Amino acid sequence: MELKNSFKTLNYMRKILTSDTEHILPFPTKPQKPIPQGKSPLPLPRCTPQQADIPPAALDSFFKCLSSLPNGWPHSCIVVRYGKVVCEGSWAPYSTSRWHVTHSLCKSFTSTAIGMLWDEGKVDLDEKICSIFPEKCNLMVSRRARNLTVRHLLTMSSGSTFREAGAVAECDWLRAFLESEFEFEPGTQMDYNSMNTYVLSAVLKKKSGCGLMEYLQPRLFEPLGFGDVAWEKCPNGIEKGGWGMYVYLEDAVKLGLLYLSQGMWNGQQLLSKEWVDQATTSYMKRESGEEYGYQIWTDAQKQFFMFNGMFGQYVIVCPSLELVIGINAGAGNLFTYSSTFDAVKRLIEQIRTPAPIGSRDSKILAHTLSTLRYGTPVFSTDFSKENILSSLFQRFFPMSSSSPIDIKSLSPSTFYFPPNQASLLPLIPSCMNDWYSSGIEKIVFSQDESHLILHWTEAKRVYDLPIHFKSPQICTFDFGGNIFEAAVLCKAVLNEDDELVLKITINYLELSSTRILKLTFQKGNLLTLRFEETPGIRLVFQMMEKNVPASVKAKIDLFRDMDYLWYRVDKVCTPALIGTTDQHKTN
Repeated sequence: MELKNSFKTLNYMRKILTSDTEHILPFPTKPQKPIPQGKSPLPLPRCTPQQADIPPAALDSFFKCLSSLPNGWPHSCIVVRYGKVVCEGSWAPYSTSRWHVTHSLCKSFTSTAIGMLWDEGKVDLDEKICSIFPEKCNLMVSRRARNLTVRHLLTMSSGSTFREAGAVAECDWLRAFLESEFEFEPGTQMDYNSMNTYVLSAVLKKKSGCGLMEYLQPRLFEPLGFGDVAWEKCPNGIEKGGWGMYVYLEDAVKLGLLYLSQGMWNGQQLLSKEWVDQATTSYMKRESGEEYGYQIWTDAQKQFFMFNGMFGQYVIVCPSLELVIGINAGAGNLFTYSSTFDAVKRLIEQIRTPAPIGSRDSKILAHTLSTLRYGTPVFSTDFSKENILSSLFQRFFPMSSSSPIDIKSLSPSTFYFPPNQASLLPLIPSCMNDWYSSGIEKIVFSQDESHLILHWTEAKRVYDLPIHFKSPQICTFDFGGNIFEAAVLCKAVLNEDDELVLKITINYLELSSTRILKLTFQKGNLLTLRFEETPGIRLVFQMMEKNVPASVKAKIDLFRDMDYLWYRVDKVCTPALIGTTDQHKTN
C-alpha cells in the first residue's frame, strides 16, 4: 500500500512538472472554494493600548517589523489583551473585513470539536480507531494501525505514511490512511501529518452523526458570534479537518480567547477546563524544537501556546499577559518558527517590561497603521520640521505614480501565446482547489474613458484586469467554479533597454497566495510574460519530495536527477512565455 501511495504522489508531482494536467486526477472534481454569505463577525470590544497597559511604541515597532520582514508578507494582524482589541492593522489591499484561508490553523478547531465530544462523554481518547471503524480494518491493516488511538491522532504520533499529498489521488482517505505503512509504533514519536486531523474529523462524524461544521455551529460558532465560516470536504463528504477552512481573523482570535479563559465564554462553560489543560500540554517535540499538544503548538514552560497554519497563519496566546495575537499572511515559511514568530516574541518582551510612553507615540502608531501596504516596508515616522516640509513638497510637486510613457498606445494590441499551462491563479491554490489550467491563450488591450483594460483569455474564458497605477482595483475571477476575490495593482517602468515593463500584482484577498505578472514589450511586436507567485510552491514541493522513500523516487526518471527536478519546479513556478501579434507564429 505504501508503494502504491508513494507512486501516486510522485506521479501527481510528475504530471504538474511536465504540464500533463489534463487527466491529473483519477476521479471527477467539483469546485472546492466556498463562497462567503455576507455574515460579519460579532465584534470584540475595543480599547486603547494605554487602557490595556501596552505602550503604543511597542505596537508601532511590532507592525513596522512585520512590514519589513524578508518573505514575511503580512496581510492582517489583531492584538487583543484583557479580552479587548487593542490594535489591528491590515496591509492594503487586505482587510479583516474578509475571511481568510487558515491552512493548518484549523487543526485547532478540529481538536476543539473532539474536546467537546469528549466533554459529552461520546469519545474515549484511548479508543482504537479500528474499533470506531471496523468496516475499514481489513486484512491490509497492519498491527501498528490496529493499535492506533484517538490520542495518537491528536498528538501527531500515528506514524502513518499516508499524507495530504497522497490524498489528491484517493477517494477513500480513511481506508488509504489505515492501509498505509506505519513507520513507527503509534505514540512513540511525532510526525506532523495532516491526515491525522482528517481522521479526527471522520471520528467526530461517526461518533456524533454530523460533520465538523454542523457540530460546531451551536457549540462554538454561534456562542462566540462567528461570521461566515466554511470548511472544504473530502470526496466522501467529510470536512478535511486539517486544512480547507475559511474564517475571519477576529473569529480565529476568539478561539484563542476561549482557551485563554479556560473554556469559559460570557459565563458559559463551552469547553471544559480539563480539556484546555490537556490540549495545551506538551506531549511531543519536533527535531526543530517545536512542541505539540492536542493539535496545538505548545511550550513546556506554559509561556504560550498557538494555533498555526503554513505561510504565516497564527493565533498566539500568552496566558500570563492575557494576550492574544492573530496574524494572516502569505509568508515563506511552513511551520511555527519564523521571523514573524520572533517579532511576536519581541513584542511580548516589550509588554512585560514596558518603556515610558512618549507624548507622540499614539500619533505615530496611528500613522503607521494607516500607511500599511502589502509588500512595502513602513519607515520610521518623523514629525520633525524637515519632514513636514518634505511632505508639503511632495503634495505640491508629486512624483508620478503612473506610466513613464503613454501606455494607452497599447490599446489596439493583441498578443497570442504558444500552448502552455501558465495561469492567472497561482499554482498553490490551483492544486488545493483541484483546478488545473490549460494556460493563457491571448492578451488583448482595450481602453474605456478612464483607463486601460487587459483582457486575459485562459481556458476559453476571458478575464478583465483593469490597469490602475495608484490604487488596487477589486475583481472577481471564476476558475472552474472556484470564485476568488482579488485586488489588481499595476506599475509601469522602463528597463535598461528602454522597453516598457508592466508589473501586475494580483492579491487573492482570501488566500495566502499572490500572483505577479511581468509584461515586457519588446521590438518586433513581441511580449515577454513572466509569472511569479508568493509564497513559492518550491517550499511545498520540497516538503512533498522529502516524505517519499528514496527507493520509490529512484524508479521514476524525473526524480533521479534532483538538480533537474528543481529546475523543472522553478520552470513551473516562474514560467516565461513569449507572445506575438501574429497568431500563426504561436502554433
